[in-house]
Amino acid sequence: MEIIYFKPSELNTYEKNKQLFDDLPKTEYEALKTDIQTNGIKNPLIILPNKTIICGHQRQRAAIELHMETVPCRIARLNTDDEIEEFVITENLLRRHLTTEQRAPLETRWIELRMKKRGGDHTSADFKQNAQNEHFDVYGEAAKELGKSRATLVRSVQYTRLVKEHPELKGEKVTKVLRQAKKAKQLETIKTLTPPTGEYNLIVIDPPWPGTGAYDPDGFRGAGDYPTMTLEEIQAIKLPAAQDCVLWLWGIDYHLKETLAILEAWGFERKSTLVWVKDKMGIGHWLRNQHEYCFLATKGKPIFHGEDIPSILRAPRREHSEKPDDFYALAEKASPYPKKLDYFARKKRPGWETYGDEVK
Repeated sequence: MEIIYFKPSELNTYEKNKQLFDDLPKTEYEALKTDIQTNGIKNPLIILPNKTIICGHQRQRAAIELHMETVPCRIARLNTDDEIEEFVITENLLRRHLTTEQRAPLETRWIELRMKKRGGDHTSADFKQNAQNEHFDVYGEAAKELGKSRATLVRSVQYTRLVKEHPELKGEKVTKVLRQAKKAKQLETIKTLTPPTGEYNLIVIDPPWPGTGAYDPDGFRGAGDYPTMTLEEIQAIKLPAAQDCVLWLWGIDYHLKETLAILEAWGFERKSTLVWVKDKMGIGHWLRNQHEYCFLATKGKPIFHGEDIPSILRAPRREHSEKPDDFYALAEKASPYPKKLDYFARKKRPGWETYGDEVK
């Protein structure tokens, strides 16, 4: 685009810019103004043929305040309002220093505009699926053009829609809003679950232990991104245990003392402890955690063959709270019972009955 010079005062304002973007903070604006005073305007303003600024309002404002006679401009020839809006969003997402929360609604609007152009329905409940339709991979386009991952853009859309539905969440961190939404959805699912019935000779349970305080994704884990139970609620669980039963209880460092009390309350006697050593460090407060404890306990006189099973299990770290397949193979080998229950399971397993809101 050819550079043309105009008086800053004769340029018009693109009104939608005020809807899409906040003014620069005072300190940033003053730094921009000082730079323009010293070095001039290095990046031309982008305007439409009718002299409407679509990119460069802050530079125009600084030029007027500095009494500059002219400012450099490039004319963008765009045909529709949607094309103008998409162009403006793209320019600002690529250039402006925006927070994740500021970027999210812009990225969402970009995807909506691109989907509309491709003929998709960006207003339906199947927005995500439509955006990934084989005929137009809008998330793929956005990821490539905006330099973001597909997962980040999906989160942006989810966050933007939640804030639209709940305006009181505006300004909250993306991670916090999405975590709260996930918890709320899980709580509704939990209400519909039917507790397992019958009696089982082999039970694995991984309770949603209460955390250690506020969630800190960069330090140690407190409250996670799933609904937790109090220690009293965990102790009150009525395990469908047979008279002779082997129990594997996954615990956490912070509640080791309480774990032993819970086993006793459930009517089990602790026999040993399996330590899962992972291939990578996780988060932690005093030390970075790279292991998990699983307490082996029994009730009655169950079958158990542990003669060649070591107390250390080395296996890669999985998705959050997901336990290694090798562990289940170990449990089955030690206690070859047909009636097996995975309580608070994350996935279905052949030969196991499962209970939990996250079963896949």
